[in-house]
Amino acid sequence: MKIHIIFLSLLFAGIQSMSAQHLKYFSNDTLDQIVRFGLYYQGDHYFFTHTGDYYHQPSHPLLTGVEGYYSALIRLDSSLNMKDSLVFENRSGYYFNPFRMIILNDTLFVAGRAIREDGSDEQMFLSRYTLDFQLVGYSLFGDTAKNEIISDFVLNSKGNFVLPGKFLSDNWQSRYFLLFEVGRQGELLRAISDTTFTNVEGPRAVQLPASKDYHFVDMFFISVYDSSFNLKHTIFPEFYNWFLYMHRIKYHKDDNYFLGGIMSQVFSENLKNLPIAQESHHEITYYIVDESASPVDSGFIYLPDTIDFCGGLDYSSNGTLCYGGVHNALVDLFHPGFELVDKWLVAKSMNYNAQTENWFFRYGGDANYSMYGLYLTPENECIVYATRFDWRHNDRRERDILIMKIDSTGLLVGQNSDIEKVQWLKVYPNPGSHELTIDAVNLNGSFKLYNSTGEMVLEHDVIGWQTTINTDQLQKGVYIYVLEDTTKGKQAVGKWIKQ
Repeated sequence: MKIHIIFLSLLFAGIQSMSAQHLKYFSNDTLDQIVRFGLYYQGDHYFFTHTGDYYHQPSHPLLTGVEGYYSALIRLDSSLNMKDSLVFENRSGYYFNPFRMIILNDTLFVAGRAIREDGSDEQMFLSRYTLDFQLVGYSLFGDTAKNEIISDFVLNSKGNFVLPGKFLSDNWQSRYFLLFEVGRQGELLRAISDTTFTNVEGPRAVQLPASKDYHFVDMFFISVYDSSFNLKHTIFPEFYNWFLYMHRIKYHKDDNYFLGGIMSQVFSENLKNLPIAQESHHEITYYIVDESASPVDSGFIYLPDTIDFCGGLDYSSNGTLCYGGVHNALVDLFHPGFELVDKWLVAKSMNYNAQTENWFFRYGGDANYSMYGLYLTPENECIVYATRFDWRHNDRRERDILIMKIDSTGLLVGQNSDIEKVQWLKVYPNPGSHELTIDAVNLNGSFKLYNSTGEMVLEHDVIGWQTTINTDQLQKGVYIYVLEDTTKGKQAVGKWIKQ
């Protein structure tokens, strides 16, 4: 009996040490994956990952029909090794596709796109999690008869969240600016819409601490709202003709902020003639903009003879500015991310106050790389998150996640191009009665079920992506299951209840 008690204790300890989620992050060479957003908190690195997109071919039977909506949150340690993961499950009939995250007082606030399973509606969502990825609550914002698409997620001076975005009609012919202000408990405080401009792409936001004004930056213009969300004016800055994709924003000081984008001294006259003519002046650029949305200063990374694209920008209070993107960023609008061309990831760090360069970093040239963002740690390390498409050796549209750490001297000190291969699995229904089903990707092994005394009462092989097991012979009660992979050992431990 003591052996049974000890064994059960170990099993329950395994449950506590895991994320207590039935769905786990997975990664392997047969899946197209991207990394959407990352941030640093208390020594760990958090990233949103996404499997497949609207251009992707189904990569596994388990994902057929839902590819493009499979999203996960992963946590890496300081060495970029996997610590934990959470798969965003369907809620209220919607796929949850995370977009941005803010961590406050050990609570993870996640905002993103809630897409109805049949594709008939899209709204914004805000969900709350503990640091061990336990769901606290969630809210949906929007009209079920409209498509509301989030474009940013920021905290305002009142301690509330602001979710700007756009309304987009089903035929893509109508669009306008909208935003929601939401409280910490997920309560909607106000909703604002502005139909003045119909070419809204999706604004990014910053609130200036002195004036309390909001600046919403879209592709070609900046709209200024007061603290009560009354539109003051919309500005088409004189530099918008050659400064494009102003989608990287970071506050500087004195109500000034950085904008990251690309500068083009020669703007293509006919965008239908793709690709855009390769001029030597499409450079990764930053501007500093003041409270009136006027340019104060600028700088760029000069990489001659190709089109380059800004992928990230961050600024720290000690004066370090880091920005970068993709060199040779040729874009095929019909198959974005899968161009058959070699690209490079580039980043530049400088002491902005002294106007001196710290380092310049370049990586790649052997595949198609795309940068999704970068950020600075308190130690002035630059974390770059990107994807790699090995188009010479890959006959499918598949990208692999690449996360890199560059130290304060510009030296590559860590990278993870092979995020730990944890199986995707689900045990259901739970509670169940006559049978249970195991959905799994990348697992070949066995499923074992133990009763309350630690006795194994059921064992079944798990081969293929779905296994159904008859449980009529089992008594009602609580059981412990263990999923083991033949080569990798124990992969999951959990509770299953028979009613």
